[in-house]
Amino acid sequence: MNILILGMPNVGKTSLYNLITNKNNNIIHDTIGTTRDWHVSPLKSNTNIDVYDTPGIINQKSLVTKSVGNIIRKIDIFVYVIDYKAENNFIDKELINELRKFNKEILVIINKDDNFKQDKKIDKLGIKNVYFISCSHNIGIQSFLDFLSEYDVKDNKLINYDFSLGLFGKTNVGKSTLLNKLVGFERSIVSNQPKTTTDIVSSSYKFKGNTYSIKDTAGLIKKNKIDKNSLDFYVTKKTLSIINEINLNLFLIDIAQGFDTQSKKIFNLIYQKSNILLFIINKTDLVKKNKKKVINELIKDINYEFSQSKNIIIMPISTLNKKDILFLKNKIRELILELNKNISTSQINKWLNHVVENNSHPRINGKEVKFKYGTQVSKNPLTIKIFSNFSKEISNSYKRYLLNNFYNFFKIKSRNLKILFSKSKNPYD
Repeated sequence: MNILILGMPNVGKTSLYNLITNKNNNIIHDTIGTTRDWHVSPLKSNTNIDVYDTPGIINQKSLVTKSVGNIIRKIDIFVYVIDYKAENNFIDKELINELRKFNKEILVIINKDDNFKQDKKIDKLGIKNVYFISCSHNIGIQSFLDFLSEYDVKDNKLINYDFSLGLFGKTNVGKSTLLNKLVGFERSIVSNQPKTTTDIVSSSYKFKGNTYSIKDTAGLIKKNKIDKNSLDFYVTKKTLSIINEINLNLFLIDIAQGFDTQSKKIFNLIYQKSNILLFIINKTDLVKKNKKKVINELIKDINYEFSQSKNIIIMPISTLNKKDILFLKNKIRELILELNKNISTSQINKWLNHVVENNSHPRINGKEVKFKYGTQVSKNPLTIKIFSNFSKEISNSYKRYLLNNFYNFFKIKSRNLKILFSKSKNPYD
């Protein structure tokens, strides 16, 4: 696949080119027209993709020159770069419209968003895929690279994944190592140096007929502990923003560090937004004496800390052990298949009638509380809506009763569950 970086002079095309190709031989300078020739190099994260860097395009005529035309015939995706600080992009509009005539995929990169605010009301020029980045701070690049890696030129669309996974935790707990072991090659950089991973790194693997997308996130820091203008803040903000997009979240701790205060705070952030959470105790190979005892005590501490949580599966592993990785892949598959099961309305109402008969809700203002029927309204997270003559007045103790009973009745071990209450539409109820 071939991609072509275009845009007005001095918007950061060469900076982007050097960054994503790992090439630093192109001169970068504020002087307009510094890049005067074509450059091509493979994408550093996927050598099957060639990246072309162009001199700055200043008008429509620049697109119809012989040299440009020869390149465009090879190109699959146009990457059009805009300066975040630019006040008027009238020329950009004209050039984008000209590019449309070639009937190729067009991406827009808005560069120099150095604080990664993504809040400027900038004209996206009618383009679906727009990415806010900062080349100087290496922020936001990974989402753009993910699109390139997942784009299928033959079908002219993104590759469809069956399921998605996310790796979360403190810095240096082994997230990047686990990613590499799951995908089967060195996709993510591994280092003992904290904060080696500063952006979300995506990859994929196939297992037993399904394709899994997996995202390795930067080590999290509690947001109120860091400067709101710092890179750490925006990295943390971005990491938390993807949780809702993930089918199964994996939370890692280092067995040597245990479930410390920082891990607990990060865990709570992830747990609140997770449908299913797999708690991984990593680096068990480092424990040389009384391994079973150490692991069991740690599991006991975790269960005690979150005794009310219903959707946590704890799994000790060593990423160096192939058997552990295979076991983990099977567990991931098992949990996600459970996640995608629907519960029929008839089954839900059978359960509802059963629990209400066993233990009815106390009267509210002298009126009987009637639960009409229930139905599943969402899979991620599993959400049940119950229609009643009362909705806001249902007691917290009865809500807990319904939740616990639902888990037991349907033998749910790992899915997060929400029960919503809606007032019956019948005015006489």
